[in-house]
Amino acid sequence: MLIAAIAEAESEEGPFSHAALFAPNRDFPYFELVSTLETTSPTVYSPQNAAVFSQFCLLSYVDDQTFLQEKIALAGFESPSFFDIDGTFAIVAENEESIVVVFRGTESGDKQDYLSDSKIQHRNCGPDGKAHAGFMDALACIEDELRSNLESRLQENPDKKVWLTGHSLGAALATLFAIRNPEFVSAIYTIGSPRLVNRSLAQKCHQQLPLFRIVNDNDIVTRVPMRPFYRHIGPTYFITSKGDLLIDPPKTRIWRERLEGHGAFTESLFERWSAKDFSAIPSDYFVDHSPRLYTELLISQTISSSSTEPQED
Repeated sequence: MLIAAIAEAESEEGPFSHAALFAPNRDFPYFELVSTLETTSPTVYSPQNAAVFSQFCLLSYVDDQTFLQEKIALAGFESPSFFDIDGTFAIVAENEESIVVVFRGTESGDKQDYLSDSKIQHRNCGPDGKAHAGFMDALACIEDELRSNLESRLQENPDKKVWLTGHSLGAALATLFAIRNPEFVSAIYTIGSPRLVNRSLAQKCHQQLPLFRIVNDNDIVTRVPMRPFYRHIGPTYFITSKGDLLIDPPKTRIWRERLEGHGAFTESLFERWSAKDFSAIPSDYFVDHSPRLYTELLISQTISSSSTEPQED
């Protein structure tokens, strides 16, 4: 990876330790390699936009509004608003063309986030279906204030595009907000999203939401809660263990890629143990959920996308 050397140099424990992969990251080179959104065709997947939004997602885990404002400015966005109520956190910022809304995901050790994740019973989500009760409760903490903020910003320039993004729990919240407030949405980029709606609501939203759901190989969070009670919305943008992007591949291809990913990860883990690095998380089910790893992969794809297009399978 292009940024792997940075990760290894900055982390005393090693690049695949919990601290390196999941701790709030103040040292990442935010928006230095990729910083500009492509806004001409928001309903078409853009590797560049995925890389930008993944950096917003990683950045959102840092609990320092001054730091956040400084880094957001590097991406050309200003006037940030911060929403932080009962464990639900989101950022809204804008430039001349766009408004970005980023929802923070589950924080390690945050009991309220864990409670939101664990409320897996269904709850009505409008007339078309049901959604994860815990995610709905988390969104409800800030939904009204967030909607009012967007309405105010759009009054000044109603032609601005509104982009939603989030990682993990944040991805679920971005999707739910889009389902409940489709009038605001230009596109949604979700990273490592859990399943969050029942079948009827997934079918209703599948063709209606401009949603790009990015999955990194063996990321376990993207496979819970279990089917058939919960479903994903939209096609899968699947990152293989080699870093390639497959657009909505068949299940047989996904399982083959995941098996190869397990093998590659196991080999890498043994190499780290041989080098006496015992800090590495010993399962790619969890490593592949890292917001930092997603960001590195998506930046690398963007840099190489000028010569190699994503593969459709």
